[in-house]
Amino acid sequence: MSDKNAKKSEKTPIFKKWWFWVIIVIVLIGVGGAAGGNKNEPTKVDSGTSTSEQKSEEKTDFAVGDVITYDGKEITVVSVDRHFDTGNQFVKPEDGKEFVRISVKIENKSEDKISYNTYDWELQDSDGDIQSVSGSHYIIDNGLGSGDLAAGGKKSGYLLFEVPKDDTGLVLHYKPSFWSDKTINIKL
Repeated sequence: MSDKNAKKSEKTPIFKKWWFWVIIVIVLIGVGGAAGGNKNEPTKVDSGTSTSEQKSEEKTDFAVGDVITYDGKEITVVSVDRHFDTGNQFVKPEDGKEFVRISVKIENKSEDKISYNTYDWELQDSDGDIQSVSGSHYIIDNGLGSGDLAAGGKKSGYLLFEVPKDDTGLVLHYKPSFWSDKTINIKL
């Protein structure tokens, strides 16, 4: 029994145990991954800009016509129609307001299926009031709707908002992911 007690007192230091080093390696990989940053930052595609400049240009503010690349998608606000008339005598904007119809295009540049949804979009007026798509959006032809895009798929459609008449400070917000607070802003 004295041999067993002698072996217990000669314990190996913790840094010489294999499992200790496995834990250290896992922790270092986790720290390195967190320090690597988010590779899904939106960028503006510009043919005159080098790839290294595009990666450093991680912006969230864009203009109509910009091609916004984010998380395997290319999103473009193609046009904005102010004072839009729905053509329906029963669907009119409230007094002092107007309908704004916005044409958007989404392209799936990834190898995976992606989702799109009308409710990923909101419009902010110059008073800071942020609104979801108008309840009348279902009556316009070619509304964006919701669905999925296969790899290489494209979808174009319209968004309809009701805003104060002639407001010049409109900003369209696109929230590309339910799981992220990231918002892309397009000044109209």
